[in-house]
Amino acid sequence: MESGDAKPMNHYELLTGLLINLLVILIVILLLNFHFLSRNKVHKVHMKPLSLYLISSFLMILSLGLSVQLEDGFLYDLRFIPFLLGGIYGGTRVLPWLAATMIAIRVPMLGEGLAITAIIAIVFTMVILYLRPKLMTKALRVRVYSYTAVSFVYSILSLWIPAMIFDFGKPSSFAIYSAVLTGSTFFVYYLCEIIRTIHILQLKSIKYEKMQVVSHLAASMSHEVRNPLTTVKGFLQLINEDPSNITNNKVLSEVAVSEIDRATEVINQYLNFARPHPELEEEIAIRDEINRSKEIIMPLAVKKGIILKANILHHHSIMGDPNKLQQILINVMKNGLEAMESGGTLRIFSYLEERKVIIVINDTGIGMTKEQLMRLGEPYFSMKGKNGTGLGMMTVFQLVEGMKGTIKVLSKPGKGTSVIMSFPTYQKEQKEHTPKQTTEVRSSLH
Repeated sequence: MESGDAKPMNHYELLTGLLINLLVILIVILLLNFHFLSRNKVHKVHMKPLSLYLISSFLMILSLGLSVQLEDGFLYDLRFIPFLLGGIYGGTRVLPWLAATMIAIRVPMLGEGLAITAIIAIVFTMVILYLRPKLMTKALRVRVYSYTAVSFVYSILSLWIPAMIFDFGKPSSFAIYSAVLTGSTFFVYYLCEIIRTIHILQLKSIKYEKMQVVSHLAASMSHEVRNPLTTVKGFLQLINEDPSNITNNKVLSEVAVSEIDRATEVINQYLNFARPHPELEEEIAIRDEINRSKEIIMPLAVKKGIILKANILHHHSIMGDPNKLQQILINVMKNGLEAMESGGTLRIFSYLEERKVIIVINDTGIGMTKEQLMRLGEPYFSMKGKNGTGLGMMTVFQLVEGMKGTIKVLSKPGKGTSVIMSFPTYQKEQKEHTPKQTTEVRSSLH
């Protein structure tokens, strides 16, 4: 609030002018918050004192430019809000300079209000510096209410003192200015704190999720590797106790070797997850690779009484590592077989759609709920109970992504599951695709 020559302005225009001032402050603060927080990747939000000073000074000058002139020549603005925020977040390294700036931008206007501005700036600099360390450890609600009270006291003093000196009194104007400044301080400071708090919580949540993945992987590896190693240790002890029993020791050693192979397989799955991108890039004939994987999985299907059908509607190729693609296909097909305890049909489709090779593996097994689908691919989540680690599907997701493909899983309890994978076609291949075939394949999916 300052003095000077002005035309009369009614209370509606006073309220409108102050709200426009508030809107400009909010827009600038929101944009700057998002800018600085998006660049900040640590859990403690920090802004350099110089940046904070320049931003606060800019907002104070902007607020003065948007000041509202009342009858009898008084100017009302919301420059105290950036002054207060700069003091809260900048402390002793910013606030004294902001006080000097507040006085300096008032100097060109001169008049009796200059002395009042200087006194108020110095007084509230000391008040904020006194309260800041005491409120830093308090709850958000206490901080917001305390700084809002400071703003209310400022609104009273910045009006009451000039009114006493210049014999000016308009209670309704005082009330409007005080209410807008106090409410604006509450809203702006609370908004800044909420934005900062949400950003910090997001960073902590990301860190927590990473730690959860590590803990799941550690627990899974410990569980899966310890069991075969314990078996090997026990068998070696038995062999050592009776080295002359060749027949029995041969059986024990074979079991021990098989357990070591199982532990090696678990470790290989972890390595595939850690290095999902194919190391080899070459042309892969989809028809040949699906037939090869079908032959590998066929004995297990026959053993379980499951019918295995393949329908490949093209001769196109993709780029990638054939061994990795085979691992993807076998893992998905094996999961489909294990989901059909009492027999069923496992179908493999492949067709071309919009220059992409689509591979669909469909089973008629127990299916999955929406909640289970959402967790599919998480480490240590498996539909096999204690017999599964979840590493198989986790590796499948990673390998498909590494081959620049996408994967989608559709499932309903009791009706089976469809795993749909899409890969870019090999560019040198000629387009061969009939819409009729694609329609037939789609209609066969549930």
